[in-house]
Amino acid sequence: MKYLIILGLVVLAWCPWLQADEAMNIIDARVAQMREKSPDLCAMFINRDSIRKVPFGYTEKVSYDCAITDVKYGVLQSTNVVFITFYKGILGMPNKTVAKQGF
Repeated sequence: MKYLIILGLVVLAWCPWLQADEAMNIIDARVAQMREKSPDLCAMFINRDSIRKVPFGYTEKVSYDCAITDVKYGVLQSTNVVFITFYKGILGMPNKTVAKQGF
């Protein structure tokens, strides 16, 4: 029984059903979905060269820059490492928005 559990963990860590192209498509779709839901979302850039296979999924760098949409109050560019899990979920996705300033 314990060998089946170990084998199961090895298969999940390897996750052969998730390829790099599909992981990038998942991030692209999530960014598009976030932009559709929130027009105040900061500009987001996906570093295509940063995708890496890691145990239980992939990582990819996603940068955001609020200074593009809000020059005065925007956050300068920053980068998050996003984890795409073996079950095609996303952990660590930045969701910065431009602050609304009251006058």
